[in-house]
Formats: sequence, structure tokens, C-alpha cells
Amino acid sequence: MTIKELIERNNELRPGLNDENRKFYDDFLVYSRTISWLKDEQAVEELLLRTLQELLEAQKRGQTARHYFANDPKGLADSLLKKLPTRWNSFAKFLFYTFFGYLAIAFIPAISVPGKVVDLGAYMLAGLYLTAAGCFVIWWLGTAVYRFQQSTFPKWLKMILAFLTGIVLIFPAFAISLWMKTVLRLSFDGWVGIAAIVVMLMILLVYQKISTPNQIIDRPIYYYILFQALVGILSRLPFVEGIMATKSGKFVLAGLLVFGLIIFWIVSWRMLRQLKKEDES
Repeated sequence: MTIKELIERNNELRPGLNDENRKFYDDFLVYSRTISWLKDEQAVEELLLRTLQELLEAQKRGQTARHYFANDPKGLADSLLKKLPTRWNSFAKFLFYTFFGYLAIAFIPAISVPGKVVDLGAYMLAGLYLTAAGCFVIWWLGTAVYRFQQSTFPKWLKMILAFLTGIVLIFPAFAISLWMKTVLRLSFDGWVGIAAIVVMLMILLVYQKISTPNQIIDRPIYYYILFQALVGILSRLPFVEGIMATKSGKFVLAGLLVFGLIIFWIVSWRMLRQLKKEDES
């Protein structure tokens, strides 16, 4: 079975657990997937499915997960994942995905407006920060998520704390890209800008093909970036560039960018609804 098929099979079988066993297994699954980024994903998903099948068999015999596996989802995950081989090339891929993925995602909207001077050095520094922060988060996230789920905080407070934590981690990258000044400040006008957008789209395409992103979450982002790229290319074409330099042309360009943002939020809302339905099924 492929990784996708293993995940789909896992999602199909999980509703067969009773409430107590599902709570145990969900904690085990979330923690396992979070801390296993240096493990082979195929082996991890096979392990998760095999554990779920064992739990379903134990449930038929009247045993609970906490009785069958002992009262410790985290300890169970640690002991099982330890037996899987470590893949250090996953670490190298993570560094590549984070750094170049950020550049492709952030840089295309930044140069979509002709005549704007873009600080390439600041974006590269922001990418390096996110890469370093990502390494720390992945090292720390597994235990943090597990303890967070086990806490007795109300759901609304957990959502607020998670949102604030994300803001604290991501804000420095925005601050660096927006306010830091470096010597690599460039203007991407005309065909230079078109070539830069095409190159970044190619990097983004490679990133999407070789990574395994969550399509429900990432699809709106890709749509938005593609829309921004098309606006950036069209506004730089010789027969359009002069029009965009006028006051009315700038209003049209601003309207297109706002329209793209509205479409992004609508698609995101629909995708999140789909994700919620899949979690509840």
C-alpha cells in the first residue's frame, strides 16, 4: 500500500473505536506523526495502521487501549518508533523545503507589483530564520502537542494559545522581510521581473511535486500564489505596462490583488470545512 492508501485505510478504520479507545489512539497518532519526521513515512504509517488493527482486535475482546498498551500513548509511540531506522536525508529535505518553499511562497507576491524595490537579502534571512525555527519546533512540538492535548484547558483557550504561539514564531520572519534592509535590494521590472516570477514558479512546482503537503491546507496558498504570479506577469507585458503606470491602472492592479485575496479566503474557508468534515467522519 502507498502512504496515501495507508492513511485512507487508517481514517476508514478509526471510527470503529469506542470513545475511550479513540481518545487514546488519537493521542498516539498525533504524537507519532509529529515526532517521526526523521523516520521513513511509509514505515510510520504502516506502524500506525498495524497498531490500530491490534487495538480493534483487543476492543472486540473487551480490552481497553490503556489496558492493552498500558496507560501511556507517548511511551508507546516512543518505544515503537525507536525501532524504525532514522533517515537523515529527511532532515536535508526539510531544510530545502522550508527555505526554498518560503522564498517561492513569499517572494512571488512581493514582486507581483511592477516598480517595487524588493529586498532579496531580507527574504533570504527570513527564510533562514524560519528554517532554524522549524528545526526547533519539530524537536519540541511532539511533546508540546501531547501535553497540550492532555491539558484541561477549555477548547477556546487552547485555540487562542495555539494562535498566539504561531504568531510569536512567525512574526520575526515578517519583521525581517518587511523592515530589515540589506544590500540586495533589487527592482524586478519588465522582462527581468517576468523571468524571476517564472523561476520562482518552477521552484514552487518542484517543491510541490517532491514534498507531501496537505492538499486541503496548501491548495488555497498555491492558488493565491499562481494568481499573484499571473497578475505580475501580465502587468509587465509591454502592451500593459504603460497602462499600469497610470493612476487608473494602479487602481485596477490594486483591485486585482484584493480580488485574489478574497478568492484565497473563500477557498481557504471551503477547504477548512472539508477538513473538519473529514475529521468528524
